[in-house]
Amino acid sequence: MIKNINCAYVPVSNAEKAAEWYERVLGMQLRSPVEPGRGAIMIMGEGGWLFLLPSPAMTPLTFETTGWAEDGESFEMFPLCFETEDIQSLYASLKEAGTWTETDIRDEGSCGLQLGFKDPDGNKYQVWQKPSL
Repeated sequence: MIKNINCAYVPVSNAEKAAEWYERVLGMQLRSPVEPGRGAIMIMGEGGWLFLLPSPAMTPLTFETTGWAEDGESFEMFPLCFETEDIQSLYASLKEAGTWTETDIRDEGSCGLQLGFKDPDGNKYQVWQKPSL
């Protein structure tokens, strides 16, 4: 019955600065001017919305799990995974911005190319590119 995720809500310490970063580094589009205290709406390439909401306590989107690492060790998990058609360019943009990323893009074979990164507030994400056919 559920078709897809239309939008997601992300905590940020400063919505205006975060919106600038998401636009400049990730290529998202700001929907309308940032309203003080209200946050920002970013639009992704295929129309999904990402709401950047001010969070006074600023607890980043991330959690620990033992269900991801092969050795059963604790892993800092990303709650959102984005899709891209050009992971190499995105990786270069993240590195140029001084963003924390995993050491390199991983080739996961039939699962495509993958890369973990964090925004300036420590929200952890993964980006994925479909495998070549």
